[in-house]
Amino acid sequence: MKKTNNLLKAISLLIVAISCTLGCTEDYVDINPQGSLTPEVLNNLDGLDALLLAAYGALDGHTGGVTNLGWQNDHTNWLYGEVASDNALKGSSIGDQPDMNLLEQGEMSPASPYMDALWGSIYEGVARTNTVLQVLAITEDLSAADRDRIEGEARFLRAHYHHYGRRYFDRIPYIGENATDFRVPNDRDIFSDIEADYQMAITKLPMDPTQVGRAHRSAAQASLAKLYMDEGNFSAAKPLLDAIINSGRYRLFDHYNDNFVTTAEALITDTEFIFQIQALSRQDELNGRLVNGIAQLHGCCGFLQPSQNLVNAHKTDANGLPLLDTFNDVDLANDQGIATTEPFTPPADNLDPRLDYTVARRGIPFLDFEIDLLDGDANLFPGQDFVVDQVTYGPYRAKKFLPTKAEVDGGAFLGVSSVNYSIHRYADILLLRAEVAVEENDLVTALNLVNQIRNRAKNSEVIRFADGSPAANYVIEPYPSFPDREFARKAVRFERRLELALEGFRWYDLVRWGIARETMLEYFRTEKRPLLTALGTYTSDYMPIPSNQIDITRDDEGNPTLVQNQDYQ
Repeated sequence: MKKTNNLLKAISLLIVAISCTLGCTEDYVDINPQGSLTPEVLNNLDGLDALLLAAYGALDGHTGGVTNLGWQNDHTNWLYGEVASDNALKGSSIGDQPDMNLLEQGEMSPASPYMDALWGSIYEGVARTNTVLQVLAITEDLSAADRDRIEGEARFLRAHYHHYGRRYFDRIPYIGENATDFRVPNDRDIFSDIEADYQMAITKLPMDPTQVGRAHRSAAQASLAKLYMDEGNFSAAKPLLDAIINSGRYRLFDHYNDNFVTTAEALITDTEFIFQIQALSRQDELNGRLVNGIAQLHGCCGFLQPSQNLVNAHKTDANGLPLLDTFNDVDLANDQGIATTEPFTPPADNLDPRLDYTVARRGIPFLDFEIDLLDGDANLFPGQDFVVDQVTYGPYRAKKFLPTKAEVDGGAFLGVSSVNYSIHRYADILLLRAEVAVEENDLVTALNLVNQIRNRAKNSEVIRFADGSPAANYVIEPYPSFPDREFARKAVRFERRLELALEGFRWYDLVRWGIARETMLEYFRTEKRPLLTALGTYTSDYMPIPSNQIDITRDDEGNPTLVQNQDYQ
C-alpha cells in the first residue's frame, strides 16, 4: 500500500470538509455547494476506502498542518523510543533542535512545541478514524464482509493512536466517533476503551489483509497483546501471542538484515513483517528517516547517534554469550578524538554481528557507498569527518534504515529511505512470548524462543570487507540453559535490546519493566557525554501534557479540562 503525496493531501482536505459537514449545525452550512465532498458523496465502498487510506496516512505522525512539524511527532519513535532512552543520543550539534537535548536529558518541557506537535498528531489520527466510522454509520449499500472489514480497520487504527498517546502521555482523553466537544478531560485511564477497540477489531478483521499494509487479525492481536504487556498482564497477552505464533503465517527471515531492506515487503505470509508503516518511494518517504542521514552521503542531517552503552551491549564472551552484568564496565574501543586522517584499528573484541547492521563504526564497511577516505576498502566508514559533533554526541552513527547509494542515486535526498517501518515484526512477538514464559517460570520455552533469535543472528550473513573476510570478530551462540528465572528475565530483556536496537521500542520496554529510572540514572553517570553527565536527570516515565493543549481546552469559565501529569506540576 505505497502511498502518493497528492492523494494523501487531497484526502486530508476531504477530511476537513467531512468533519465540518458532520459536526456543524448552523443553517447556512446545511446547504451543500455544488462539487463539495460530503458524507453523502463518500458513503460507498470507494469513498470509505479513501477515508481509510487517509487514516492509515497518519500512522507515521506526519499529517499536515500544525501537526506536521517533522521529527517532533514522528511515530517510528526513533526520538521518543531511542533518544529518550540509553540507546541513543540526539546527535547533530548542540544548537540544532535544542528541545531534543531536553528529551535526551530527561527534562522535556510542557511548553515545548514538540509536545504540542506529538499530541496533535495523535488526535489527527483519531479524528481521521472517527470520520470513517461516522460515514460508515450512514452507508447502506455494503456487503457484510466489507462493513466488518472497514469497521475493523478503523477501530484498530483508533485504538492504535490512543495506545500510542497513552504510552507517550499516560492520562489522555479518549475521543469516540460520537464526541461533540473536543474539551474532554484526562481524568481517567482509557485502557478499557483501547482494549475494546482492539477486541472489536480482532472479531471484524480478516486473517488475510485485502491489500499489503492494511490491518488484519494478527496485527490487532499483536497490538492488544502489547497493551496487556504494558500493564504486566501476561496471562491476557499469552493467548494472543500464541495465536500469532501458531498461525503458521510468520517466520524469522534467514538473515537479520532482511528486515531492513525492501525485498520482502510485499509478502503477506512466510514473512517476518506483521504490520508496517508503509514508506513512500524515493523523496517521498517517511520524514522520520529523513533527519538521520549522513550529510556527506545523504545531504542531511546528523541526528540519532547510538550510545556507547548500546555499542558495549553487543560485546560477547568466549562462548558467544552477552556480558549481561559487565558489558558496560569497559568501553569497546572507538575513534573518539581521532581524526579521519589519523590511523585507527577497529577493536578485535568478540562482538554480536547485529552491531554492524545497526551502528556505523570507524573502519567498518558502510552499506554500498564508495567513501574512499581511508586506505583499503573504498566504503569503510571514516569516523570523525562524518560525525557533526563527536565531542558532545560520540563517534557512532545510526545505520539501520539508512538509504543505500543505489537509492540516493535513484533520486532520494536528505537521507530518506523507502524501507518500511515495522510496528510489529515476528522477532518482537517471539521475545514478548519469551517474557511471558519467564514470568510463568517456563524456562524451557523462554530458552527456546530466545535461542531462535540468537541462532538466526548466528547463521545470518555478516558484514564483510572487500576481500570477503568478516569485518570484525563476530562470535555469537545460543544460551545452553537458563539456570533460574532471574537469569532468564535478564537474558530475555537483553535480547530485546540487541534485536530491536534503534527501532523505537527501548524506552517503552524500560517503562513497562519498571526500571526506567534506575537504568537512565546509571546511563547518565557512565556515558561520558558532557550534556548527560552535567544535566541528565529523571523526571517521569511519561511526557508532559502540552501546556498549549491545557490552555485551548479550558471551559467557558477558564477552568482547565486537562490536568498536567503530576511529575511536571
